[in-house]
Amino acid sequence: MARVNGIRLHYVTAGSGVPLLLLHGTPKNHYYWYRIIPYLTPQFSIVAPDLRGFGATDKPPASDGYDGRTNAKDMADLMAQLGHKTFVVHGEDRGGTYAFCLAGLYPDRVTHLSFCEMMLSDRLTEQSYFTRDNIAAQYNQKGVWNWHIPFFWLPHVPEMLIQGKEEEFWTHFMKAECYNPSALDQVAVNEWIRCSKAPGGLRGILETYRSHWVNVDVEKEILEKAKLKCKVMTVGAPESVVSIPSHHFCSWNTDSSGPLSRSR
Repeated sequence: MARVNGIRLHYVTAGSGVPLLLLHGTPKNHYYWYRIIPYLTPQFSIVAPDLRGFGATDKPPASDGYDGRTNAKDMADLMAQLGHKTFVVHGEDRGGTYAFCLAGLYPDRVTHLSFCEMMLSDRLTEQSYFTRDNIAAQYNQKGVWNWHIPFFWLPHVPEMLIQGKEEEFWTHFMKAECYNPSALDQVAVNEWIRCSKAPGGLRGILETYRSHWVNVDVEKEILEKAKLKCKVMTVGAPESVVSIPSHHFCSWNTDSSGPLSRSR
């Protein structure tokens, strides 16, 4: 446990080599990475935190402080405490937002950025997912209609409807978003359910969505200053709701001609 940026932040470490910071998505915690960490430890010094509001990390009661700028400072301070002046960062889902903000706000610290299952907040706002195809696709495991984003934005209503039904809700939510639901380990889902039931756990998860408009402003601020200096890799998939056109990708990165990897 580390004290950073006014909170107690839980993290795990493993391996040796190049420092690699892994940032999980929603509604997860550091346990998300348990299958791949053994493959990374021979070459990387892994740092896998529970983000602010998740897992065993503090969940501040204020409605602000769950945005990309605050989370980026959390991570920059954590890596400094651990003696990592520069490092690689990978983010998944919501963790991708924070990884981008970290690379943009601390350009001298982040050498490489990669993320998957996420797009920039402003581009997400520009797209409409309320179509027959998107709604139908979710039930055929061929894509995701992002109904949950405006739902999670609402104050109080998600808490009212999810509390007491965390197991049913998060199990459905996670499996409905998977191309192959059988690949999802129920042990991992149970861990995330357990954390969401903890005091402040559900609200901490939801506040990351309610900070969306702050993230839009932070990302615009980053891109108005300069393109990212670090090397960047994005990971997508044919059935993913997230697709990043090459022209969009190149508009904020100096070291690539487009998406570098696609996996199924």
